[in-house]
Amino acid sequence: MGRIMDYFRGRRPLVSFRAHATAVEEAAEELGRQTRAWLRGEEVNADLVSQREHEADLIKRRIRNELTQSRRLLLPRSALYQLLWHQDQIADLCQDAALLMSLRRPKLGIALEDAYRALAEAVSRIVHAYGVTIEDFDEAITARDLRGAAGKIAEGVDRINQLEHESDLVEREIVATIYGSEDLPPFDRYHLIQLVLMLGGIADQVENAAGDLRAMVSGR
Repeated sequence: MGRIMDYFRGRRPLVSFRAHATAVEEAAEELGRQTRAWLRGEEVNADLVSQREHEADLIKRRIRNELTQSRRLLLPRSALYQLLWHQDQIADLCQDAALLMSLRRPKLGIALEDAYRALAEAVSRIVHAYGVTIEDFDEAITARDLRGAAGKIAEGVDRINQLEHESDLVEREIVATIYGSEDLPPFDRYHLIQLVLMLGGIADQVENAAGDLRAMVSGR
């Protein structure tokens, strides 16, 4: 009864996505650390990223249960499930990318090292930008004022879209460099392309989650 009364009084929402987004960002931050180790030619500890993903997964399950049990929600249940799924995919891809790096470290050369470093930094920026925007979303739900927060959230989504575009340009640069490197063995070439796709997939899922936010607050 206390939680329900809090909802009606507008002090906090029945379901909050900020805790899950924070755990997802921690998985991305750990992936960033492991990526830097990979670039230095050091051992990659994929288990550390996996642990962060597991922690995010526990929060995801709790939120899913809350969504299932809550009778009153400010937004369509299906839309909230979709938002949660996209956030979950970010953490899953962080885990997969770390595992892939732990399996193989081809000789990159300076150009590819710089490009992968730039992509890792771009991924970190976009995940952080999403964390800021989801916090605005949670605050809007708490205040029961989604319409009033629509402009601020839209600005955050626009920022995320710009960061995704920037990461996409880096991805293209890496792919072009890989295909232009005649001394890369075929399997190393395949391995590096798969890693690009996974890192780029993180940015894509962030953009998808941000799109969910925009649609929900704008009513579209």
